[in-house]
Amino acid sequence: MSDILVKALLNNEAAVYACDISAMAEYARQVHNTLPIGTIILGRTMAAATMMCSTLKNKQDRLTLMINGGGPAGTVIATGGADLKIKAYLANPDVDMPPAEKGGFDIGGAVGKKGFVTVIKDMGLKEPFIGKTRVVTGEIGEDVAQYFLLSEQQPSIVYVNTWLETDMSVLNAGGLIITPMPGCSEKTLADVESRIREITNYAVYLMQESVPDIIKKIFNGMEVKILDEQKPAFECDCSKERLEEVVVSLGEEEIEDMIQKENGAQITCHFCNKVYEFSADELRKLLSYARQSEGTDA
Repeated sequence: MSDILVKALLNNEAAVYACDISAMAEYARQVHNTLPIGTIILGRTMAAATMMCSTLKNKQDRLTLMINGGGPAGTVIATGGADLKIKAYLANPDVDMPPAEKGGFDIGGAVGKKGFVTVIKDMGLKEPFIGKTRVVTGEIGEDVAQYFLLSEQQPSIVYVNTWLETDMSVLNAGGLIITPMPGCSEKTLADVESRIREITNYAVYLMQESVPDIIKKIFNGMEVKILDEQKPAFECDCSKERLEEVVVSLGEEEIEDMIQKENGAQITCHFCNKVYEFSADELRKLLSYARQSEGTDA
């Protein structure tokens, strides 16, 4: 499996972002040891986040997609930058549900429909942009489309998939986002909408063809320009230094408690499950930093 993000134009009037993140989704499954429903939720969210990150303008820009529909899956988060180095985690990787009414995995029931989609864009400004819309179906794709429509006033078609092998590893994962540009003609809009059934076959096509060829196949008869290709990857940027900042932020009482009761600490990164060890001496140094910080704040 070779992951890819492709940008394209349709009739010079609509932007297409399409990805194959099969390897990323399988890696995330292994890292988080997810049950099938959790694997699908993570894969779909990572696909959406990868395509959204590809729209960022500057190298230092970062985007976080967070979905919590109030269901047993809990919060799912995927975050990354314009370089498409994405990391993600699911609060409850062991989530399981009875089959949906129409059969198959009940993703909407696991995510829930009583919560929010939150998108945070940090573009180096004084404050990050935060957009929030209600979860519609819990199926991820429809919820991200609703976010685009209501928060960014940008009607878009969003399709994301994660298909599993019989052993519950990832067969393929990816998606498409189609966004009309300003001044997009009614003819192009109608032409795109007429391909909805083809768009929902994207996962089938991923088993047989490359992403650029799939775009050309789905939009056959329209002018398709492939603009760019990028290689996304699941990559966590955690480090002991970053987690030291987290420890300091806990405050004096919490750090003292770790020293006295545990004589040290183990902190696990949510995104990659890497475990960092802190000795009692290291915690004492961090405790002194915490005291200085609290003294400054006072």
